[in-house]
Amino acid sequence: MNQKGLGVLRPKKLTRLVVGAVTTTLLTLGLSTAALSPAEAVQTKSLATTAMATDTYEKRVIRQVNKRRANHGLRRVRGVRCADRTAEAWSLYLAVNNQFYHQSMTRVLNRCNARYAGETLGRGSMPPRKLVRMWMNSPGHRAILLSRKARRIGVGATPDASGRWVVAANFVRL
Repeated sequence: MNQKGLGVLRPKKLTRLVVGAVTTTLLTLGLSTAALSPAEAVQTKSLATTAMATDTYEKRVIRQVNKRRANHGLRRVRGVRCADRTAEAWSLYLAVNNQFYHQSMTRVLNRCNARYAGETLGRGSMPPRKLVRMWMNSPGHRAILLSRKARRIGVGATPDASGRWVVAANFVRL
């Protein structure tokens, strides 16, 4: 486990994985019992029941994360395809299946061939600024957002059946 007990580190020799505990704070605003079929999820995602397109929402989440990192003297995280694909797939899975839990960080480590991986999740009808503010108010999420180990990011945001954003942000170091 790393020093703070959050995220996952992969030793350079790749001989073993050390899996840390990731704190989950449910950022749920409202309840939904409806689940989407994959076709409905794609349709809902393209219609974006909120006033913002998913790509715009995801970019704004990254911008807000980087503002917080800059405020703490940390370097910006840049997007990377492997983390983005993993985050988008996980966000879609959670929205379609009306679920809310962290995926295995081993999957992210392997897919991205990364040495570090951490994940933050959020769900609710809120703009990116509020989502990131809520993450910053959660000790577990804050530690991942402000981790010096993180260098890259991928964000997936999918509206669920109730129009709430289901957001996964995967932080990695390649």
